[in-house]
Amino acid sequence: MEKIFAKIAQDTTKFDLGDEEGWRKLYEPLYPKAPDNVGIVKDEQYGPAERNRLDVYFPAEEKPGGHPVVLFVHGGGFFSGDKGWSEKCWANVGFYFAQRGFVTVLANHRLVPHVVYPGGADDMQLAREWIFENIAKQKYGRGSPEKVILLGHSSGGAHIAMNLYAAGDPKRASKDPLFPPVAGVIYLSVPFWFDRRKPVRQRVIRHYYGSDAEEVWGPVSALGLFRNLPDDSPLLKETADATVAFFNAYRERSNPPGTLPVFHVQDRHNHVSNVLSIGTEDSAQAERLLDFMQTCVAKVNQRIQHENGTMSKESLRSGRL
Repeated sequence: MEKIFAKIAQDTTKFDLGDEEGWRKLYEPLYPKAPDNVGIVKDEQYGPAERNRLDVYFPAEEKPGGHPVVLFVHGGGFFSGDKGWSEKCWANVGFYFAQRGFVTVLANHRLVPHVVYPGGADDMQLAREWIFENIAKQKYGRGSPEKVILLGHSSGGAHIAMNLYAAGDPKRASKDPLFPPVAGVIYLSVPFWFDRRKPVRQRVIRHYYGSDAEEVWGPVSALGLFRNLPDDSPLLKETADATVAFFNAYRERSNPPGTLPVFHVQDRHNHVSNVLSIGTEDSAQAERLLDFMQTCVAKVNQRIQHENGTMSKESLRSGRL
């Protein structure tokens, strides 16, 4: 690990197209063998497009009430990436969280040039609906559709955000952003806004949004959509983010005013190592994510217990119990 930490310190924030392969090769030898106590179902179709496919990693033992679920969506700058980057990446994410009690879903989504806005966000909605309708089945480890965490890395997180904040775009169909249910959201190194100085980013923006003019893509970026959410949106109450601009926008629009999301800068990591490290001996990032996920699940459990208790009291009053 010290060799990797030294390279991260040497490169600081430098991260260019193609660098990700070098980081993958550094981390891949660090992953343990596939565990025997995790089941896997691969390439389930969740939508009509060829890339609407997902893998499910689940604990071998079932849990009363169902296991909590985490949906991991890979990055790749809108034009690359895969749920199976290699045989071991991103399986490291699936194995790590499944071994700790989470049914873990790794989803692909459509890529530029084969998709335009809001296609990536629509893929996220389809994946969430598939989870809601299917994850409780024995085949997938009996996950709980009421306890789903969304975990997006880089552009994958941007697609999650543009799905959740769809109400910020008046041209998109109005839907309940929290159906299917969302227990928590984690954004890792997500581009809520775009730096257009790099030619490759300009090309991607032009294709996905139809123009690289900020007045065109800005209002429908993840940050733009969030800023334009209706004042009564439930998403102004709870979320988590990883960029200062989005962090400030959340603070300004939060309900009650001034409410802050959970915000962490992970020490000794870069744009991809924060996910590649999951499942290695460098457990700091993975443990932090797991702690947040468990906190979200605990809140859902408390809500369910409260609702069940309220229903029992009402039944007693009406003489049904």
